[in-house]
Formats: sequence, C-alpha cells, structure tokens
Amino acid sequence: MRKITTEDIRTIGIFGQSSTGKTSLGEAILYAAKVTRRLGSVDDGTSILSSSPLEVEKKVTINLSIASFDYGKTFLNILDTPGYDDFYGEVLSGISASDVAVIVIDPLQDLGVVSERAFSDIKGRKIPLLFYLSKINETGVDIDTVFSRMKSAFGNVVPMTAIEGDDVTHVLDSGSRYHKDLVEAIAETDDELLERYLSDEELGSDELETAFYDGLSHGEIMPVYMGDSPKGVGIEALLSSIVRINIKRDGDEPLGFVFKTSVDPHLGDIRYIKLLSGELSPGSTLYNCTQNVSERINQIYIIKGKEREEVEKLPNGAVGGLVKLKNTHTGDTLRGEKGEPLPKIDFLAPLVSVAIIPKEKKDEEKVMEGLSKLHEEDPSFTHYYDTETKQTIIKGRGELHIDIIINKLKRKYGVGLTTKKPRIHYRETIKRTAEAQGKFKRQTGGHGQYGDCWLKIEPLESGGGFEFKNAIVGGAIPSKYLPSVEKGVKEAMAEGIDAGYPVVDMRVTCYDGTFHTVDSSDIAFKIAGSLAFKNACEKANVTILEPIMSVEVVVPEEYLGDVMGDLNSRRGRILGTEMDGRFQKIKVHIPEAEMFGYSASLRSITQGRGTFTQEFSHYEEVPRELQEKIKAQSKSGHQD
Repeated sequence: MRKITTEDIRTIGIFGQSSTGKTSLGEAILYAAKVTRRLGSVDDGTSILSSSPLEVEKKVTINLSIASFDYGKTFLNILDTPGYDDFYGEVLSGISASDVAVIVIDPLQDLGVVSERAFSDIKGRKIPLLFYLSKINETGVDIDTVFSRMKSAFGNVVPMTAIEGDDVTHVLDSGSRYHKDLVEAIAETDDELLERYLSDEELGSDELETAFYDGLSHGEIMPVYMGDSPKGVGIEALLSSIVRINIKRDGDEPLGFVFKTSVDPHLGDIRYIKLLSGELSPGSTLYNCTQNVSERINQIYIIKGKEREEVEKLPNGAVGGLVKLKNTHTGDTLRGEKGEPLPKIDFLAPLVSVAIIPKEKKDEEKVMEGLSKLHEEDPSFTHYYDTETKQTIIKGRGELHIDIIINKLKRKYGVGLTTKKPRIHYRETIKRTAEAQGKFKRQTGGHGQYGDCWLKIEPLESGGGFEFKNAIVGGAIPSKYLPSVEKGVKEAMAEGIDAGYPVVDMRVTCYDGTFHTVDSSDIAFKIAGSLAFKNACEKANVTILEPIMSVEVVVPEEYLGDVMGDLNSRRGRILGTEMDGRFQKIKVHIPEAEMFGYSASLRSITQGRGTFTQEFSHYEEVPRELQEKIKAQSKSGHQD
C-alpha cells in the first residue's frame, strides 16, 4: 500500500482552449518527473491523461483527468482539463480543486473563449495563476503580438522565462528585454520596493525573487513561461517555480471537497476529493455537510490516468478517490464534524436539447439508468421526461457534448438510440370574444343524461392564464353543476382546438343554461361545458403561440455583422448591442423553434469564440404563413 511521505503537496490545474497543448504539457511534466518512460501523445493514443476510449478515438480531451506523483521532495497532482466549451463543467471542477492554475496559450491561435472564461473563474477563486506559452519554436510565432493580445485580455502579464532554440533564460537573472517589465511588476506588489524602484535604487536579485514568489502566491503577479513541450524545453523552469509557491494549509480537522465523480465498472462510483485540511484514513467517519449524513471512509486511492493505487492515508492538500460512499455527490463538503458546507460548483446552464428514443422498447429502463449515472459523472448535463411532449430530453452545453453523451450511452450500456428535435411547447389562444351553447342530451332507458350551458369566451393579455366566472342568475343551472362545466372547459383547453396544443390566456363565463331535475348530472354538464367551449372557439379566431427565448450572444467585434445576420435569419428581433470588455454583447428575442442547431452555427461563424445564454421569455403569435405548417405537423403526429 502506497504511503505519501511529504506534506509539501501541490495540485496543478492545466487549462486553456482546445489544441493549445494542455495535455502535451501534462505529459511533458510526467516525463520530466520520470513518471513515464516515454512522452505520451494524444495524437498517437499513448497519452496517460487523455486515455478513455472516446478520447483516444476522437483525439480530444473530454474528461478531467488526474495524475498524482512524486517530484523531488514535493508530491504533485496534475488536473488536465478539456479545452472545448461543451465540456466547461470539467474545467470548473478542476478550478475548484487547484492550488495553482496554469493557462496554456498557443501563440499561433486566438486566445479562445475557454481560456478567457477560465481566467475569469480562476481569478474569482484567488489562486496563483501562471501562463505557459506552448509551441514557442513553431515557425511564424511573433512574441510581441502574443503578449499584446494577452495583456489586452488578461491584464499585466510578464515574462518569467524566454527561449531561444532549446535554451531557457530566466528573465530575472538576465539582461533580457523583458527584465524591466518583470522588475516593475514585482515592485508594484510591495510599497517599500516600489518606492525604492521609483527612486532609481537598484533592487537586489534575492529580494526581487522573494517578492516575486510572494506576489505570485497572492495572485498579484501573472508570470508567463515559454516552452516546447514535445522537446521538454521550459518544463523544469515551470515546475521549479510552481513548487516554490507558498500554499497555505489550515487546521487539523478533516475538510474535503468532492470535485468530480467517475463510474468504474468494478469499483462503482469513485468520488474525487481535494483535502483542504487535516488528513483522511480508511475506517474513519466524516460528516457530509451538504447532504446532512455521515459517511464511512473505505479504500482511498491516488490516481494516475487510468491507474489507481491504494494509500494508507490522504494527507492535507492531497487529491484522492473515495469508493463506496452512499450519499455523497459532486460538489459536496465532507468534514470531521458538522459544519457549513463549502459553495457548490456553479455549473453553466445547458444550452442544447435533443430528444432520444431507444431503438428497442426493452432498453428504456437501461437508458434511464445510464442517464442517471452519466449525470453523476457530468452534472453539467441534464435529462428529464417531458410529460407534455412524451419525449425523453437530454440537455448539454453544445452539439459535441450531446454527441459524447449519446456515445457513452451506447458504449457503456449497450443501447441503440435515435435522436429527434425536441417538440416545441406551442400554445393556442383566441383573438376575439365569442359565445356559444353546448347541450348534451341522451336517453338510454331509465335515467338519461342532460346538460345545457351557454358560455362567453374572451381573450386575456399574454400570460393572463385562465379565469372562469359564474354569471348564472335565477338558478338556470344549479350551482352544484358549475364545477363540472369548468372541468369540461379545462379538459377541452388541454386538448387544444385547431392544432392540438393547450389553450391559454382566456376568460370563460357561464351565463345561462337549462337543466333537468332527473336527468341532469355532473358528467352531462362536463360534456356540455366542453361542447360549448369548442363551439365558441370556432367563432373566436383561434391562433397559435410560440415560446420566445431571451438570448444573449457574446462575440468578438469582428464577427458582429455575420452573427447578427444569422440571428435575423432565425426570425430574431435584435433588442440592442453593448460592449462587454473586448466583446460585443447582443440581446435578442428568438423563437425557440429557431434555436435548434444554433450552438454549432455560432461556433462556425466565430471560430469557436462566440458564446450565448438563453432563457424563456414569453409567448408570441406565430406568423400566419407558418401556422398551417404547424397544424399539419401536429395532425401527422410530429414536428420537424
């Protein structure tokens, strides 16, 4: 059984846009630390950090992966995260467990929305942040242009290392052209140093180095390290800085945060925990402050890609996998005794929906079980059964996210699926006031059935709901039958009028009718109410309403025109634009029916740099030229 012998532990989160070299950096660190005998690669399927069957097949990082190992006198945990916005939930999990964050920048491509979003979330956590410029020796790299873009996006970043060929130069110890910028950034972290610097007093290298690591530990300096991961250039310089960062550990009482879950076919649910204080041993009991239950700790593992190694205890600051926990989930807080839970991970709302149908009915239960387990692994994905449309809906961050979920269902649970567009929750309403009679009379021997009522229907404002008024005078209909009339109306409203969608936003008044002392009954008046409602609707100019989404799209300014053109083609109504940092924010109302496929379209137009959010706003009347198509689709039993 493995024993972690040091208390000097660092958890390094690696973040950035896809294809920047994040996983390559992680593999280079493992190789430099002699954890691996050969340099792993995503492209040839030998990566330790990107090794699931889907990741190997698609050559892309999908899941947060962990590698724990000794590096000199320090014990390191690497958290390698995906670079696609579709999998940003994994990025948030990684940020929540990191002591130090490294954002990887490819100098030959745009910074990317994931890098910029991760930067904002990392700064919000107030953890030390370093940048790593990968592929620095590639042809066409212009360092000055890269730093200009980085400073515009991130603020006052300063080079800590420079590279010429395979030679690494430490800017603080050299006559590099970046030396002055670095010294100035260090001086600005300390009032005394700044005063001496502004007085042109020479600052000693030792005090500058001490102030640098103090400023880095407090998030006051954002250094940039340059490297060439496949050649191992710049890796040692980056690691030597990381191990010198001061990480504050508090208290002896166990406190851990569950930042990730994976489902193993043999061990079941593995909950990955970052221990923030104290230590953890098998056989101990912790209190889950989020779920308000006690949990017994069983085996504890440290992780290295697909490999696991059992440890006798988990020390302060370590990352480990816990098994056989009965009531613990991602985002939960475990303590030695009762206390306040830490904030849960605020996963971004899913944006893309698709309906799934098992190819074989016998697989329905297996699909639901699989979806539940996949949600445990990835809380940014949700699923539910829509009782109105009778569809099982899955929702994710984007089309790629949805595709991966469906692939996992097929691979892990052996179910065949077909997909469809989710049906839109259309509604029907009326545009004018109308009146009509509904009479139900049936004689079948013995007691018959008799109900007769007159209804007036009136349109209400959008969102007005449903009102039922009793305007009967003189006992034309006994009051005991009026609830049955209302029930008949509501059932008819639920069935729809012209297109089969629920009817909304109207007032129904029952103002006259007749009854029979023997043959009248609740069922007869319910049927009469339904008939009167349907008869009145034939005169009331029925129309179809569609859900309108309030959408905010954030894009680089150079893509603004193309994006707005696409929004207009989707029947979008632009409400306005405004600057949001270096980006343009577009506010627009768009019919929900036009949002299908928008995530892929926006990614294509903006080269992956555009993002959007959406939420339901209100209902509006569907243009007349589209209503007949919707009616035809409803009668045929499907929507396009």
